[in-house]
Amino acid sequence: MDKSSGWMQAVVFNSLLVLMPVIAAQSLAMAFSGESFSESPTIESIDQTRRNIDETFASIAPRNGGDKYKFWHDIVERELMDMDVAAARGFLLAAPQMLDRESVRELEADSSGVKLDRPDDRMAAAALRKLPLDIGLKFEKAQASAGPRNTPSSTSIVEEEEASDDPADTQDADVPNEEPEVTVWGNTRPSDRRFVLLGSFSDLANNSERWLKGDRVDPITLKITALALIGEEGSDGVSDGNVRAASILKSARRARRMTPEFTAYMKSRLNDALPDTVLRPALEESLGELATTSVRVDRVRSAYLNSIDAGGLQQLEKDLAQIDRIGMLTSTPAAITLIEHVKDSSDLRRARLLAEAGGDRSVALVKQDGPGALRIADTGIKWTQQLMLQVMGLTASGLALLYVMIATFRRNVRLPKKSVEPSGI
Repeated sequence: MDKSSGWMQAVVFNSLLVLMPVIAAQSLAMAFSGESFSESPTIESIDQTRRNIDETFASIAPRNGGDKYKFWHDIVERELMDMDVAAARGFLLAAPQMLDRESVRELEADSSGVKLDRPDDRMAAAALRKLPLDIGLKFEKAQASAGPRNTPSSTSIVEEEEASDDPADTQDADVPNEEPEVTVWGNTRPSDRRFVLLGSFSDLANNSERWLKGDRVDPITLKITALALIGEEGSDGVSDGNVRAASILKSARRARRMTPEFTAYMKSRLNDALPDTVLRPALEESLGELATTSVRVDRVRSAYLNSIDAGGLQQLEKDLAQIDRIGMLTSTPAAITLIEHVKDSSDLRRARLLAEAGGDRSVALVKQDGPGALRIADTGIKWTQQLMLQVMGLTASGLALLYVMIATFRRNVRLPKKSVEPSGI
């Protein structure tokens, strides 16, 4: 009986030793790989990510207090030379973490006297005053030139075959006269209009015909445009968000600022929403017969509309909602910077969390750290049923292992019995 029991305990013990690391690895991978991240970040994850951002900016600056200001000055000037207003503003907002204590106290005192509504605007204005006047004028000039350049004309819609052309080169930057007082503007939504490069259904019909003929037309851009144009006809908030997100994606695609992994991911998502096996025959039928332009456009529109897979579109809209939120929290150029290093849906949620926690500071962080900035986002753990079952299984395995260890110890280690001496009479 003892031999049989010992053999079974040995098998259970060795099995648990093999099984527990496997369950633990799966649980950790599920908890921290991003697959179970929530669609919307929690307040706790935003606060933790904000603290991580503060610590990262503090670690970027040199340790020597005398070098902190020069480093901060140079990095703001660098972004202004690149005409990246969002990143420059982000480094202005990061001044309390990057400068020495005395400068931080001066910043806090100056910001309290700035007559602006938003705390970020007050801090940016106070930080800008610590820089030389020429830097302030460069900042104002960059903001002023970004405004007119962001307003598209009705003929500025171009497609992927012209991807090498910079839209900014076709616009004249009308810089207003410089004022003596340097001001800091917040993120403005009207300036994002140049990124709504959707075109019309007539353009979509022409490019669809070229796609069927095998011409150089990007199917990702084509499908994004189609879904955005169809969504533009809706009046609900979801459709508006899809249009904004599609505009950001199309701009990032044309600027070649999407990673190959994210490009493949979005191609798969778009193919689920608009399957080629359904779309191509529908377009061939719509464009196969001669018709007037208006009839032809209506047929193409119907072909795209009838080819949409509801389930695939629903999955795609989850990603579009993340991109739209990033754009709303920052700006469209900043959103392109934030998604430039994204590889999958998990990275997209990390980028959204960075935008929630840092605003323009997240743009500066991505410009400084590149892909590593996405790892700063602390998305927390979403306790799904599968994850809870794995943790419960790991706990049960640990208890079983402990029981086997105690049983084995009691069976093999026998303590000597105390001898009882006879008591005297």
